[in-house]
Amino acid sequence: MTDDRPVFQTMKTWRAVRAFTEEAVWRDDLQHLLRAARWAPSAGNRRIHKFVVVDERELIEKIRDVAPGMLGHPTAIIVICTDKDKAIVEGVKLALDTTTWIDVGAAAQNIILAAHELGLGACPLTSFSRAGVRALLRMPGRLEPEYIVQLGHRVPETRVMRAGVSLRLPIEEISFWGAFPEET
Repeated sequence: MTDDRPVFQTMKTWRAVRAFTEEAVWRDDLQHLLRAARWAPSAGNRRIHKFVVVDERELIEKIRDVAPGMLGHPTAIIVICTDKDKAIVEGVKLALDTTTWIDVGAAAQNIILAAHELGLGACPLTSFSRAGVRALLRMPGRLEPEYIVQLGHRVPETRVMRAGVSLRLPIEEISFWGAFPEET
């Protein structure tokens, strides 16, 4: 089996983008990314996550002030939030249930890969003040910002890797088959 299938090509060619042009991301493209997020798996099909799209530059710059991990200047962001009221209705114990983080990651990955498919740059962001983002976006108390995907049109750049640095480890170095031998 080869890795030349479209989904593999998307996964293999995606790179985090932190340098964006000033060109706005089209609303149709943002809608496409929301559809991609909607198709992400959700533990028990509980769907306790909501998505807040921000494409106003001034507001993004204010969010940047409370997000030390935002190194570039994206022209749009999608904030993935947990809806705490929906979690209660679904019987999710947020302090104990780690599947909610898996759901956030799956939605983020779908957004990022769909952005790449559209020719957009994307970069995950977890280093931000939740309270700051919540306040700036005037979020209701039931929403907890968990993860931000930065979006925009990438600045063309030449990526230079240090000599001897491999992009990916060989499968043989990262995988095991079956049970491990018993220790003696």
